[in-house]
Amino acid sequence: MATVGLDAVLANQASTVTSSSTGKSKNSPGALGVEDFFNLLIKQLEYQDPLNPVENTEFTAQLAQFSSLQALTDMKRSMDTLSLLQASTNNLQALSLVGRSVVAQGNIVNYLGASEDLNFTLDGAARTVTVKIYDSTGTVVRTEEMKNVSAGDAKYVWDGRDDGGNVVSQGKYYFAVRAEDYEGNYVGAMTYAKGEVTGVRYDEGATYLIIGNKQVTLTDIQEIGK
Repeated sequence: MATVGLDAVLANQASTVTSSSTGKSKNSPGALGVEDFFNLLIKQLEYQDPLNPVENTEFTAQLAQFSSLQALTDMKRSMDTLSLLQASTNNLQALSLVGRSVVAQGNIVNYLGASEDLNFTLDGAARTVTVKIYDSTGTVVRTEEMKNVSAGDAKYVWDGRDDGGNVVSQGKYYFAVRAEDYEGNYVGAMTYAKGEVTGVRYDEGATYLIIGNKQVTLTDIQEIGK
């Protein structure tokens, strides 16, 4: 009787592993967990020919694979724990900013039916500043051009209407700014939100600070006041 190798056991036990792993293993479909690997190793020992056992070097190599798999599994668990810890830290830090005045880079506006100030800053004086407002699908709903805008802080007051003059529905919108100087060169522009943090919002694993009807992430914050 020939020795049954691990590859053969893997092939013979594929259906068994799939059924036994269902509901027990958190690995992706088709992936072997530590328990699966250990069970296969035991099966190999059960099926080996007593007169022709697995060579020590081969068995040692398989144990090394098992050890590597165990180490990678432990590493993933540690990374998952660190990720949860970081998320908790971010949430606590965000809550500590409620009531504080901040300046943060950002371009998300939650339109609630009233006019909105869309703030931005320019690196230099601009002959034209084009403001575009997008809905949540990325479709442009409003395009407005401002003339002769000085360097520094500026704003465009959006009345909540689209290019056709219709009032848009309430919800999340984005705005972008592009500026050119008097020679047609690009002028650096940054959109931002400024004001008191009135709340914290969690959306799809991300933490947002609410500033009026705008929202920014923790990494967007550039200045924190009292």
